[in-house]
Amino acid sequence: MFRKWVNRLNHIAIIGGGITGLAAAHYAKEAGAHVTLFDAQDRLGGKIKTIYQDGFTLETGPDGYMARKATLTSLITDLGLGDRLVRSKTGTSYIYVRNQLRQMPAGSVMGIPTKFWPMVKTDLFTWKGKFRAGFDLVIPRVYEGEDISLDRFFRTRLGSEVVDSMIEPLLSGIYNGTLDDMSIESTFPQFITIEQKTRSLILGMKALTPPVQAGVKPSDTGKFLSIDQGLGGLVEALRPSIDRLELKTVVQSVRPHEVTLANGKVERFDGIIIATSPNALGSLLHIPEAERLSKLKRTSSMTVLAAFDESEVDALDGTGYVIAKSEGNALTACSWMHKKWPHMAPQGKALLRMYIGSEYVPPLLHEDDVSVATFALDELRRIQKVGKPLFTKVERHIQTMPQYEVGHKQDVKAFEEALAKWDGVEACGAILHGVGLPDCVDSAKKAVAKLNLEQLVTV
Repeated sequence: MFRKWVNRLNHIAIIGGGITGLAAAHYAKEAGAHVTLFDAQDRLGGKIKTIYQDGFTLETGPDGYMARKATLTSLITDLGLGDRLVRSKTGTSYIYVRNQLRQMPAGSVMGIPTKFWPMVKTDLFTWKGKFRAGFDLVIPRVYEGEDISLDRFFRTRLGSEVVDSMIEPLLSGIYNGTLDDMSIESTFPQFITIEQKTRSLILGMKALTPPVQAGVKPSDTGKFLSIDQGLGGLVEALRPSIDRLELKTVVQSVRPHEVTLANGKVERFDGIIIATSPNALGSLLHIPEAERLSKLKRTSSMTVLAAFDESEVDALDGTGYVIAKSEGNALTACSWMHKKWPHMAPQGKALLRMYIGSEYVPPLLHEDDVSVATFALDELRRIQKVGKPLFTKVERHIQTMPQYEVGHKQDVKAFEEALAKWDGVEACGAILHGVGLPDCVDSAKKAVAKLNLEQLVTV
């Protein structure tokens, strides 16, 4: 009696060369498949893009991921890069509101206060705002079984001032959107669970927050992980999983076991994984459920990186700040990358990363990089002192961030049910169950598993 691996599917096509498609290639290759990957761009990595210049490591896309989501860490370890993992530094968190950088109250978790005294002392809110936030302790549950917006949920529970000054700048930055667009079921369902269990968010979050032990100093390490050579190193480590790479190749449509290219060529595969951008789903599949997701609202942003001599930057203790929309600043946040990730800047140098909000992107689209960087630095100097940069880099992310609007969970369910009728075709990526890098890797792993590439049999 012995066991052997029997391949059910041999040749797999993956459409999309971002982190989702690359992870899918890895898991498919690991299962013994021959992998062909198509991407319309001239490079792999999608939003991940690492640039090396003058000793700086520049991340123009994501710079790290949540350490608590273990799938990506496992993947990095499997690729032999476990010893290259680095954890972010931390420090005081700031929010720019009412023309000043103000410290976030100690004990705040994702914008939810969990400690009484820091909330009383903070100058982030007025006394009226603090009093209104306290209503969370007595008001009834807001979520009643049907999806609602984050704005409605948090504004009802904690009041407008806490939402506008702290929760909105923190949470909306994850999706580069506004709270009134975002579905609570699809973005932060954990808050529903907390409210259903304890009714009060403050009491619920307080119960989840571990107490600080006497005599133990807070950790100087943050909640994010990255790779010391930049996330571009992850892209390069995944490249060998691809047997045949077709860059600058547009896929026109997908049918079960068939991929039709823009030049009219039809190729057959045992299995197909769609890991492309959301706007391509409808045109690829031509089913209403896919077209609905393709029409999902997407937002744009620009990232501006600026390198300095460290003496030219007036930076406080911490890793940066978010900016309340009420301030009318074009920037949504600024990260002090040399403090968050010390490996990204040479000693004695500083690296700042600024994020231009989506509403300011359209008028800047036709501006050159120098003009965009000058604009961003002018906005930055309204908040903090910086001198002349050594150099700047501008990256445009146009219509790339999907917005999980109210009802998104139901739309995804309908799409997945419709796609389940297509033999050998699976979809994965940020459009479905999460926009973070670990979420995308999780999605890819599940898509490969659904293809059932191999079967363990007893002979």
